[in-house]
Amino acid sequence: MITNIFKRLTIRATVACFFLSLLSNIFILFCRSGGNFYDEIYVEAFILSLNIILFIVIISFSEARRFNLRFGSSHLLSFPLCIILFNQGQFLNPQKLIIAFSLLFAANILSKDINKISPTKDVFSLGFILTAVSFLNFNLSLFFCSVGLIIIHITKKKESLISLLIGIFSALSILITINHALTGEYFFVQPKILGANIIAPSIKESSEIVWGIIVLIALITAILMKQIRFKKRRPVDLGNGENFMLIWLLISIIFRIFGLYKDESLWLLSYIPTAFFIGNIFEIIRKDRNREIFFFTLLFIGVISKLYVNEIILI
Repeated sequence: MITNIFKRLTIRATVACFFLSLLSNIFILFCRSGGNFYDEIYVEAFILSLNIILFIVIISFSEARRFNLRFGSSHLLSFPLCIILFNQGQFLNPQKLIIAFSLLFAANILSKDINKISPTKDVFSLGFILTAVSFLNFNLSLFFCSVGLIIIHITKKKESLISLLIGIFSALSILITINHALTGEYFFVQPKILGANIIAPSIKESSEIVWGIIVLIALITAILMKQIRFKKRRPVDLGNGENFMLIWLLISIIFRIFGLYKDESLWLLSYIPTAFFIGNIFEIIRKDRNREIFFFTLLFIGVISKLYVNEIILI
């Protein structure tokens, strides 16, 4: 039974996650190309799978070392699974990966125990990171609302706010200088290397129905689990890892509703937090049989929907 492999965070489970991600990416790229195994499909799938593993490593490192972002072995199953369910949008480029990894590092900072957060070092880093992603797309400045997760609990609020402002000013100074030197403009102008496609554009318009339902399930799960934990522990003891993931998920919904992306992306920001909370559902389900049913149900829905939307099969 496949879900038994992911009961523990082991090397075996990590390797299985990589190959499951690889197969999922090959399938998705096959569908995006209209049912063709083109020349670069395996290379592109390999690159995408490496990035998925890197996402997971960053999150699991946070859990193992010093942060409170809960990450279990079931997330090794949910991330590859969500590749098939995900509304892929039009394309992936280096700029989008930079934003994703930057937000994961921000999650690492916000997930630390409140009493271990440095009002100078950590808040400065947070201001620098969030300013950097906001420079790429000003609408991403919505993530600054997450700073309140730690500011309201830190005793040294004045020092924290000063550090935040210094981080913002430092990032702006550096980024504006670099951007002006490269493009002659003060505001961000995307260089060709950041806008280059990593995977081939889809030849079909993707359906949002399946992924929209998965996002809704993840959102309901996040809210319900948060309410359950509030009844057992003080908010300050819960850690802000899952709080940040919930904010991330809500912002992704706002981006979709109001079309705040700068390209034809639809749900790009939603992948990581949705996969995270779907993994939490696997953690909740205790019986092996029910975990298997849940996994294969989502897998079946994802596979059939992708084949149908891309007109590879007709129902």
